[in-house]
Amino acid sequence: MTERTLRRSLYALVGAVALYLVVALAGGQGGGGASASGSAALADALEGIDRDEVSLAEIAGPADTVRLEREDGAWTANGFTADSAAVERFLRALDETEVGSVASTNPANHARLGVDADSAWTLSVGDGPSVLLGKPGTRYRTAFARMPGEDVTSLLAGDLRSATARSLSDWRDKTVLRTDTALVATVRVTRDGVATTYERGDSVWTTDGAEVEAATMRGILQEMAHLRATSFAPPDDEMPALPDRAVQAFDAEGTEIASLAIADDDGTFRVATPASPYVFVVAAFRANRIAPAAPDEEEGG
Repeated sequence: MTERTLRRSLYALVGAVALYLVVALAGGQGGGGASASGSAALADALEGIDRDEVSLAEIAGPADTVRLEREDGAWTANGFTADSAAVERFLRALDETEVGSVASTNPANHARLGVDADSAWTLSVGDGPSVLLGKPGTRYRTAFARMPGEDVTSLLAGDLRSATARSLSDWRDKTVLRTDTALVATVRVTRDGVATTYERGDSVWTTDGAEVEAATMRGILQEMAHLRATSFAPPDDEMPALPDRAVQAFDAEGTEIASLAIADDDGTFRVATPASPYVFVVAAFRANRIAPAAPDEEEGG
């Protein structure tokens, strides 16, 4: 590269940087008069929330409107039992998120930042004002936000956007089954018409008198202790009369303490249990752990 070419390249680079700064300043100061510390109204709205007092929140997104309610210490999402971990993350985010600098005061930037009425997630906590949550920011754990009716868009520092922008399915508790596996003495697994009975001994599990591999029983019992779905089947979905797999657990007295019906669903599995009115969708690896093939079939390949 000649000296003349290098000089031209440097001039072009300087010009591009200068143009970027002009555009950035125009976007950030287009409305004029906004504080560099962000929207005071937005800060007041978030700082006025006491997580311990929150008992109602409404979140309107592109597809779902979710109403979180707490009654007698239990949270629901649109009337369904809520995922306690998701609710705890949301409450923690309300408590920890801070309003940072002004990102823009120009309403023409609202759509680009995701804070226009058509694309934002609208969050309302209790009877407080609504907040419009936009796209994630350019730095980790940041997001754009503004108050309805304000031109000022601010940058939030914290987890509020990702903890809030969830579908109804993601807010619901996906627990299929919880079992005290210390009480389990017998497990019967039926898979493709083959029934296998696993019995707890003094130190090992056996089937037909042969010792069962520890990894097999560990998988069954771990999933039985807390089987968690990935999603829910449509409300009108029904399990087949003869499911592909079934799992039953009994205590030492022969009383059934857990039961599952499992149906293959093209790569995933639908699961139903008498303990729940819903049909769940579980990952294949979970279905294979809780309802493994019979030992002789495993050995045969």
